[in-house]
Parts: sequence; C-alpha cells; structure tokens
Amino acid sequence: MSDDQSVQSNTSPDFNLCNEPWIPVLYVSGQTQEVSLKQLFDESNSIRKIHSGDATTDVAILGVAVAIFFRAVLENTEEYGELYREPKKWIQNISSGGSEQLYFVQDYLKKYQDRFNLFDAERPFMQVADLHTSKGEVKPVSRLVLDSESEYFSMRAEQALTSLSYAEAARYLVTVQAYDYSGIKSGAVGDPRVKGGRGYPIGVGWYGTTGKIIIHGENLIETLLYCIDYEQLLNVEKVKGKSHRIALQDKPVWERELPDTAAPRAYKGGDPTKYKDEPAPAAGMCEILTWQSRRVRLFPENGRVTGVLVSNGDKWLDRNTYTDPLTAYRFSKNQSTQTHYVWMPQTHSAERTLWRGADALLTRLSSSQEKQNKPATVIRQISSGKYFSPDTKTKIQLVGMVYGTQSSIVEETIDESVTLELGILTEQGAEISAMVRDNIQLTMDASIALGQYAGNLLRAAGKEYEFRPSVTESILHRMEDEFRSWLADLSVSDDVSAQAAKWQSKVRRILESEADQLAVSAGPKAAIGTIYDEQLYNTAKARRQFGGRLYKLLPLAYSSTITRVQEENHA
Repeated sequence: MSDDQSVQSNTSPDFNLCNEPWIPVLYVSGQTQEVSLKQLFDESNSIRKIHSGDATTDVAILGVAVAIFFRAVLENTEEYGELYREPKKWIQNISSGGSEQLYFVQDYLKKYQDRFNLFDAERPFMQVADLHTSKGEVKPVSRLVLDSESEYFSMRAEQALTSLSYAEAARYLVTVQAYDYSGIKSGAVGDPRVKGGRGYPIGVGWYGTTGKIIIHGENLIETLLYCIDYEQLLNVEKVKGKSHRIALQDKPVWERELPDTAAPRAYKGGDPTKYKDEPAPAAGMCEILTWQSRRVRLFPENGRVTGVLVSNGDKWLDRNTYTDPLTAYRFSKNQSTQTHYVWMPQTHSAERTLWRGADALLTRLSSSQEKQNKPATVIRQISSGKYFSPDTKTKIQLVGMVYGTQSSIVEETIDESVTLELGILTEQGAEISAMVRDNIQLTMDASIALGQYAGNLLRAAGKEYEFRPSVTESILHRMEDEFRSWLADLSVSDDVSAQAAKWQSKVRRILESEADQLAVSAGPKAAIGTIYDEQLYNTAKARRQFGGRLYKLLPLAYSSTITRVQEENHA
C-alpha cells in the first residue's frame, strides 16, 4: 500500500481480544498455541509464559495482562480484603489454586469486554477511531514492525509484508505503544502540535526508556503475582473514617471514560499555537504500563490489516516518578541540582548486559547513601520478605531496546536472563549478594587484564601496544553460561568464601587457557621478543605480568599456590 493511499471506507470487523486468540504462549507441557485474554487467565496455571518469539512483544503483552490482573483484584472487594489482611497467604492461595481461583479476573474481563474490540467504531483498542491526516494518508503495515527503519530490515522483507492477520496486528499494536521509536510521525488532524503536516519527535514509547525486569514463576500466574506492585495496590487512605483505595484512580487506557482523540490528553481546546506540550505523570502502574505514547489506527480489508496510521500520542514524565514496578531507577547527576535530586528510569546496558544487569539486580538501598540508584519495585518487595517465599528459585529476565540516530531507529533488542534463589535478594542474602557483585566486577577487571595482555603481545612482537577490547568482550561472552550456572546454584545457606573461591578458580582457569591460545597466536617473533625500554620484552614477560594481575584480582583462586605465583611474579 502506498503512503498516499486514500483512507478506506469504515468497516468494523469483529475481533475482540477477550475472545479471539492472539497471544502466543508456551505451556508448561511444551506445547505452543495462541490464546485469547480470557483463555490466558483461565489457563494461567498451565501456561509457562507469553512466547511470541520477540522479548519486547512478550513484555508489552505481559504489561496489559498485569494491568488487567491488578485492576481485577482492586475491584473485587472480597479478594482485595483478603490480600490486604494477609498478603503472603493470599498470594500463596492464588499461586497454588486452579483456574477457578481467578474468577474475579474473568468477571473483570466480562465487565470491560467491549473495550477490547480491535475495530470498534468508536473506541478501538489502543487506537483512535477516526485518526487521519489532511491528505488521507495510510502507511504500509510494515510501519508497525519496529525494526523496519533499520538498515537490517531489507527492502524485500518490507515489500513482502503487505498485510497482517488481526492477531498479528494486535501484537504489533501493543508493542508499538510500548516501544515505538522517536522521529517524525504522520501529522494527525486535530493534534495541535502538528506543523506543516508533520508530527515532530516526542521521544520513544515508555517501555523503551526503561530496562524491564521480569521475574518468571513456574507458570504465568506466578509471574503475574511477581509483577504486581503491592505497595501501590494496598495503598489505602482514611477520609472521614472511611478507607479509600488510592489505586482506584490508576486506570489503564481501556477503563478511561473518554476515548483518546488525535490530540494529547492534556489539550483542552483553544488556540493550538499556544498549546505547550508538557509531559504528564502517570497515576500508577496500570496507566504507565498501558501508556498511549502514540495515536494509532489500523485499517482492515478482507479479513486482514492492510494499512496503518501512527502519529504522536501522550508525552510521559520520566523524572522522579516510580509508578513502573518493572524497572530500576538511576540517580541522574546531570539532571540533579543541589536542592533537587532526580532519578530516571534505568535502561539495560547494550554492552555486558548480563554482567551489569546482574549487578543491578543485586544492588541494595543503603540508608547512608542518598544519591544512589533505586532497585526495581519487583526486586525490593522480594527483599522485604512480606510477599514471597525466599527459598524459591526463579528466572529473572532483562528486556530492553537500544535505539540509534536520535532514537529514530531500533538498533538492538536486549534479552538476557539469570536463575536466582529469591533469598539472595533478601536481607538474609546480603552477604552472598555482595560477594556476587564483587566478583562480577573482578571478572570484568580480569577480562580487561586479558585484553591488556593481548596488547602486550603486540609489543612483544615489535608492534605498538594497543589494548584489545575484542579479546575482553569475547572472553566475557564465553564465561556467561558458566556465570549463569554458578549463580543458579547459589543459596543463602552457602559458605560465601567457598563460593567466591569456586568462581575465582573457574575464571582463572578460563583466562589462563585463553592466554595460552593468545601466546600461540602471537607467534615466534613475540616469543623471541623485542627491546623495550632497554629491556627484552617477550611473551614470557607479558605472561608473568598478566599472571601477577590475575593474582591480585583473584586471590582466592591461588590459595594453594601462593608461593609458586609469588616466585613467578618476582622472577
């Protein structure tokens, strides 16, 4: 479909997300299938996870499911009362019960079923029914594919993507609202920010500004329970002797009284040239997890979606707003002043994601430090011990998006995971988590030492010294599976020193083996050496320096060979 194709006549196919299968899932049995929202919750104890093949899509759909679950609990007085009185017991009952335990979710979906129609004539799900440009433009459906602007998305692939099934379109729609890239958008009629028929950049979707941390249980219902912010859910205010649930004000997009228009919600009419587009805070986790960063309209034709229009939506406030429980928050030195400190959502690092991500998971709040990063709520509430059993092992997934060129293209999707005993995140596990963090840093430092050693081998061969970052990154990548296995085996009951020695010995063995290979690759010229600073510098000398560095970084790996190493280092 061409960019300037005229808007099609209004048709309203019946595709309700509550009833129609559109969510790909992986069952505990290993079976895969697409399910509806009702089926997702009805079979949540036998579904392992949402499984679309794309981590960002999985997380975006999970965000919708979490908001549904949160609101369903909130609106059911009986369930809410039990949770409020005995949260840990309620969580255990829901986790261990069958699908009948989630009757309140089915009641909720029945109540709001009409709000989940993908092609409703007045308020289609996460869309604007009459969204249009002054020229009646409709974009190809490839616009919904977030990496279609990337150099890696071939012209052939874009040409092949001429239509989407309703289920595919629903998945892409939710993902676009969560992770859409920035840049120029179609200028929608009615948006006061449009200039010259264009919508100018307002930033990426909310999820794209965050580093999502998903704690996976044995099945989907356990995962949903881990994702809830219980402090938000159980926040009650007393007014004239009556209790009021604060979270009732926190509504997902489908519960809002008025549907979205082409204009941002903050615009109340008047002279559009005088409108100042300010970011708005979310009322809570349900609003932020379903934040409409874009205005979208899907165009169906003959049982498929053949076109789409995407324009700017609502700007979000990202400073000192902690409504999203699935991301950590970093202290921003650049944004802070002497009198006003600022925290921003913390994204995952595209480099050394596993190492830096695991370190961030184990970061603890210190009462003595004010300017510190804040762990994600889902991590902090585990450490409190109020809601979950500490002896449970879970998979923790880190998901994020990396953008390029002023955030106008998608460069990379981040998807890493570790298995961890939850007790390590509690106060009881403080010592062992500190040990893990220390050894993460030591491992990265030791890998840097290997890169320096590789540079010294260049010098030994008569070339200029040059640090070899590729050697460092390669060895860190090779050690990832070893690190995951070691981390998964840790328990709060372990001997901390013994586990540290075990890991350091493993790192030493891997690095020394790689050093041997690098020495062979350096060849006979490096083995013979060259004169440097009036002294012979060769492979043997470089290796002794490297060994000395490892000895300082990984002392527990040398406990039985201290004398030999000292002799070698002083030779």
